[in-house]
Amino acid sequence: MKRFIVVLISLLIIAVLGGLVVGIFFLITSSSEEISGKGAVATGTEECTKVAVEILQNGGSAVDSAITATLCQGVTVPQSSGLGGGFIAQVYIKETGVIETLNSREVAPLAATKDMYSDGGSSREGGLAIAVPGELKGLFELHKKYGKLPWKEVVEPVIKVAESGYKVANYMSSIFEDRGDKIKNYPGLKEVFVDPLTGELYKEGELIKNPKLANTLKVIAEEGADAIYGNGSLAQNIVKEIQDEGGIITMEDLLTFEPKWGKPVISKLFNEDTIYSFPLPGSGSIVAFILNVLQGFNFQDNTLEYHNENKLFYHRLVEALKFAFGKRTKLGDEMSAEVLSTLDELQSIEHAEYIRSLIDDEKTFNDYEHYGANYSVIEDHGTSHISILAPNGDAVAITTTINSIFGSYVVSESTGMIYNNEMNDFSIPTAVSDGLLPAPGNYIAPKKSPMSSMSPTIIVNDNKEVTMVVGGAGGILIMPSVTQFIIYNLYLQQSAQQAIELERLHHQLQPMRIQYEEALDSEIVKFLESKGHVMYPQSPTITGFAAIVAITRRNGKLDAAVDPRRGGHFEIF
Repeated sequence: MKRFIVVLISLLIIAVLGGLVVGIFFLITSSSEEISGKGAVATGTEECTKVAVEILQNGGSAVDSAITATLCQGVTVPQSSGLGGGFIAQVYIKETGVIETLNSREVAPLAATKDMYSDGGSSREGGLAIAVPGELKGLFELHKKYGKLPWKEVVEPVIKVAESGYKVANYMSSIFEDRGDKIKNYPGLKEVFVDPLTGELYKEGELIKNPKLANTLKVIAEEGADAIYGNGSLAQNIVKEIQDEGGIITMEDLLTFEPKWGKPVISKLFNEDTIYSFPLPGSGSIVAFILNVLQGFNFQDNTLEYHNENKLFYHRLVEALKFAFGKRTKLGDEMSAEVLSTLDELQSIEHAEYIRSLIDDEKTFNDYEHYGANYSVIEDHGTSHISILAPNGDAVAITTTINSIFGSYVVSESTGMIYNNEMNDFSIPTAVSDGLLPAPGNYIAPKKSPMSSMSPTIIVNDNKEVTMVVGGAGGILIMPSVTQFIIYNLYLQQSAQQAIELERLHHQLQPMRIQYEEALDSEIVKFLESKGHVMYPQSPTITGFAAIVAITRRNGKLDAAVDPRRGGHFEIF
């Protein structure tokens, strides 16, 4: 009997230790060290990363996991994402080597016209600023094509997050501090974000519950996309509420909304990896163009330390950004002759070589015409991003948005959804800026989406293995930030966390200055000033630099990182 007890205790000890070893192997949380994991999830909050990982552990696909994470960020990152907005996504299937894009961006209502704001109507706040939301319809479309688990099982974990609550992150807390009075002036926002016991906005680390949004998610779990885009329980109230706020969205807008499947922009990198970028109305073609221009300088042949000493790399980077933003002024969500011609240029290696030849290593230029800007710069706003890599090698990069922080500031009384203000991203014909006319390709038209800086990106090697899943949150700052992350990580061999934390430069051509992080080496700042650049320091605050969310693979080992500029969470397993 004693021998049996000893054996039993020994087996229990072995089981416990074995479980610990398996647990340690299975889940590595928020460490930037490269490990031999098989999958990874990176999102904007710990709650969303955990439920997305659980979906994968339960046999869900990369798309299932991405859907759960996206719905979750509508709960935990409501200032930037949610059912009242839209998204663009790339899906990679390793078995076939196929990658597809899905555009489920918000679109202008059927009653919209290009002159609808010329008489002073608000495109920033209120009902007239709301474009037709696309998030739920797009997520349901993704699930129909690539989902493995039942739809209800993908939604249920998010219901629990909304019911049990999520902790106020540092970034959200800083938004509350910055916009507290305004939040309190909007009843829908006040209901969610103000503690009824104290009358004050919730503080960092405190728990926010959203029972109204939880009830909406319960309906969506049962009815799917029809809840909003069919004859479901939510649609009629949504239309009435928006119209009561002065909006022009109708039932026909919801019933006729359709996400669009497409193909990515494809380009080869210096190491023969293939980069897949999101096409219009996203800005993946701009990211690919910048890389094609810079690759010809062969900067990958030297180390980051060399470039910090030599400094010319930074001047060339800024010049490439300026040419890229010049091209972007001609783009839009329509296939006009000018848009098609610009796209051809962006995807041409020969044209990238020509642009490279225009970069003067001795000086910069301060006129828009030199950089090809015929129109004013199209400036968009906040977003959130999710990167997923499943153990089977499939990947999803998805960037979501309600546009500005808290979108239109209109909250659905019946559903708890925060509605977007995406109409503000269109160009207004009467809005002349610095002598530049607005971009005709970005004028308002029914069922059209405005230009976006969102750039969800997937990079794949010759063995069909994903080597990077990356995207960013931060409006017009996304493209330069994603590009610099790719350069620092892939070209200059920095870890994911190192590549994210390196100080960034931003130049969007208008205004004619370099926006740079205050911690940037002062010698680099002086060098750029010597080339004629106007330098504008900025701290990485709420309105500062974009937040990168990334998963990478090098020599068979996974790495992941989230951006300390906003925070976030990842797990490698």
